[in-house]
Amino acid sequence: MHWWIIFLAMGSALAIPRSCDLVRVRTTMVANCQAQDHLVVPEIMPSTEVLLLSFNRISKVTEFSFPSVCSIQKLALGMQLTMALDVGDRAFSRVSNITFLDLGGNRNLMLHDNAFSGLSKLEVLLLDVNGLGDTVLQKGYFRDLLSLKKLDLTGNAIQRVRPDASFHFLRMLQFIHLKLNKIDAICGDDLQNLRGLNISLLDLSSNRLSYRELRKNQTECPNPFYNISIDTLDISSNPWNVEGAENFFMTISGTQVRHVQMQHSGGIGSSFGFKNIRDVSAATFSGLNESNVVSLDLSKGFISGLSPRVFSALDQLESLNLALNKINRLSKEAFTGLRSLQMLNLSNNLLGEIYSDSFEGLQSSPLTYLDLKSNHIGAIQHNAFNNLISLQALDLRDNSLTAIPSAQLPGLKHVFLGENRIRDTYGIRSFSGGATLIDLAYNRLQDLGEFWQILAIPSLQYLLLSHNWISRCSSRPQGLTPGDNNLLLLDLSDNSLGAVWRSGSCVNIFHNLRKLMSLNLAQNRLSTLPEDLFLGLSSLQKLDLSRNMLTFLHEQLLQGLTSLKTLRLNENSFATLSPAAWSQLPSLRFLDLKDTTFICHCGLLDLATWLKTTNVTLIIPKEEVTCLLPPSSLWGLPLLAYTETACPRNE
Repeated sequence: MHWWIIFLAMGSALAIPRSCDLVRVRTTMVANCQAQDHLVVPEIMPSTEVLLLSFNRISKVTEFSFPSVCSIQKLALGMQLTMALDVGDRAFSRVSNITFLDLGGNRNLMLHDNAFSGLSKLEVLLLDVNGLGDTVLQKGYFRDLLSLKKLDLTGNAIQRVRPDASFHFLRMLQFIHLKLNKIDAICGDDLQNLRGLNISLLDLSSNRLSYRELRKNQTECPNPFYNISIDTLDISSNPWNVEGAENFFMTISGTQVRHVQMQHSGGIGSSFGFKNIRDVSAATFSGLNESNVVSLDLSKGFISGLSPRVFSALDQLESLNLALNKINRLSKEAFTGLRSLQMLNLSNNLLGEIYSDSFEGLQSSPLTYLDLKSNHIGAIQHNAFNNLISLQALDLRDNSLTAIPSAQLPGLKHVFLGENRIRDTYGIRSFSGGATLIDLAYNRLQDLGEFWQILAIPSLQYLLLSHNWISRCSSRPQGLTPGDNNLLLLDLSDNSLGAVWRSGSCVNIFHNLRKLMSLNLAQNRLSTLPEDLFLGLSSLQKLDLSRNMLTFLHEQLLQGLTSLKTLRLNENSFATLSPAAWSQLPSLRFLDLKDTTFICHCGLLDLATWLKTTNVTLIIPKEEVTCLLPPSSLWGLPLLAYTETACPRNE
């Protein structure tokens, strides 16, 4: 069943109305008759285009069940709250223009041989979770569905997939969902009536496919996909092991398959610490050498090691996903033969070191994206990535690195080094001299002065330095004169910059950032800020000073921020706050004062007056801006009410 049907039903079930609600969704007229205890199809308006009848108590539909409404295009009859749903002879003949029919979730669906007779325009048929067996594909139920594109038989009791001769005429069929059935094999002529089709998706996931015994028992299983091409073949969550996978791929050898999904295959790989279970090898995928596969998803399995040339049969492969396995070793030449690879995902594995030959086989590939996040990488050998000359994005987040890797990747644009243990940025310019984004958040950087070095990367636009230990700032190195830069976003939140500026150092750290649009200084233990800290930030649109200890703002602090649109001051403790601090901001549109506490006194009268008259949008209602002051009767009083009560106008 479609999620939007369930969503609409939840709203209807609360009130249990007895008549259909006719609503317009954009330009479509929808009759929502869901969850209304209907025993038969109710009367509906002639203009209805979508009829929702799910979650009722209809037990039988016949050719007389529906009013003759030619405008209906989509019909939902899923999840009837009865023991069974009986669909009779020519049951939908009066709504023959429908293109979408949902009969899913009826547990025990009984179909007349001519149940779908006349539905020549039907494109989507949902028959999921209906207790259907092999006969649903073998009795000619779908012979009239000449426009059918999607057939969903998920969650039934099908054991053998052998579509009858009527499927030979369903030339529009593209999506076949057979997930969560009881299919253990497809062989030979089983799919002969689908020959000639180019199937966009064949979903065989969560079945009983294993193909383990074919060679052992010398069982013959000719290619069931002969003269069938498949865009995406999903065989995830089946009881595969390495031998069974090898047998299956040999069985379908020569079939054109662009995308193979094989997630959650718990028997593929030896896992960690086992030596008596086979891991994948070059033989495993040899059957796919003529299939022209462009993406292979082996994620969420138990592969522990990659042997030499393991994927060499897949010379057309562009995307390889090995995330969430148990990989702890990469043999030399493991990736040899992947001459077309562009994306490699090795995240969430058990890699501890990267050696200079780990990616040796990819030196001639057009690899642009390499994901190594969430491993245990603590050491990267010198120049381990140097052969990856096409690499544009490298993700090393959530590892155990203590330093910037020693490599030269001039083509690297996106550098993700967050959530490591890096203490300084030495080598960042040689590592990624052409980067547009650098993520160093959640590390152990201490010196704000290293910002000068990073800023020397002229292409840099986005810099993330949040959640570090920055509490001091060394002076700018001699000879390093920051020129024009392209920095647009700088995140320095969750550091200790208050200590930096209290010492009087690096007060000019932002002065050359003429293009900067977003600056985040939240959670930095700031109690005061240098008056000219933001000098020259004429392009700044968003400034975040939240979650600090600010008690006041210098009236000159924000001067010159002519492009500023959003100012966040929430979660501070202002003793006083004058709107003069931001009254010279012509572009200001949003001000956040949520959870900001004020010590109430009549000096806040100007702020209260400004709150009443301003066109600036506050993140919280003006009435929720409160102040604190003894005696207790005034504690928590809204600022507007306090100033009117305690501060006479002639005071």
